Amino acid sequence: MVYEFDSEIKMLEGKMKWKVVYFPYSVREIFNTNGKVSIQILVDGHEFDHTLLPSKNGHYFVYNEFIRRAVQKELGDTLHVTLKKCEENRIITVPDYITKILEEHHILNTFLKQPDYIKREQINHIELAKKEETKNNRILALINKLKD
Repeated sequence: MVYEFDSEIKMLEGKMKWKVVYFPYSVREIFNTNGKVSIQILVDGHEFDHTLLPSKNGHYFVYNEFIRRAVQKELGDTLHVTLKKCEENRIITVPDYITKILEEHHILNTFLKQPDYIKREQINHIELAKKEETKNNRILALINKLKD
């Protein structure tokens, strides 16, 4: 089933200073859980794989840098969201240049043994770099971390 709604970009209450978008329906009633839910979303016409996360104020997804760059909206702005539950397992795609560098340093297997959410976070951190120098520095930091 597909859910369509408009929602404001807000700050998550608590320790994490994240910009988030709240899901205006009961996840417990719709998806039969109070936990995380893998979702596919269309935000102002841009498609993303994401996760609904629980909070005391209801479930939300993080308004991350990938979404922000695509829709170019800020805190307080309203987004149009189409959301559906992701039924199949997500596959993490490691960019070829990262795979090649990790192979050259003989740590690709170490990288691949990590939990998916960590791999995804590390790849995103590298990919979000605007400058090539920053991207290279982030890859070097990952290599050093994996070697330790």
